[in-house]
Amino acid sequence: MKNQRSRVQRLGQIYRFSINGLDYAAFIWQLGVRFRGRIEGNPQVPECTGRTALAVRDALQLSIVTHTAA
Repeated sequence: MKNQRSRVQRLGQIYRFSINGLDYAAFIWQLGVRFRGRIEGNPQVPECTGRTALAVRDALQLSIVTHTAA
């Protein structure tokens, strides 16, 4: 029996923003009626969930600010 790899491909949007001169890209996708997102290249920032894509983007920005401040 062959081992099969499965890949998940999500459709979403990239939201770009800067904090303290550093550029970030947030990938946000819709899952049912909720939105989820994560920061590309920053696995230490946890995924966020919200009612709108902008709420997720704002939560991710807040996570970055609090993570870099700590």
